Amino acid sequence: MHMPALSAMRFNEQNKALFVRLVSRHGIKMKAAVSVQRKILELIYIIFKTDKPFNDYIQ
Repeated sequence: MHMPALSAMRFNEQNKALFVRLVSRHGIKMKAAVSVQRKILELIYIIFKTDKPFNDYIQ
């Protein structure tokens, strides 16, 4: 999950904003990266359980 989180932090504006906010608050980049990983895992679970397609604009 580390590499998808790095890609999401780079190209997804919402994940990038989450990462920047957490790094500015805590100063620990790995802690912020794990938070993005958890957000991605929760999104995967929701998509799996609801059988709805991923829509990047409604996150």
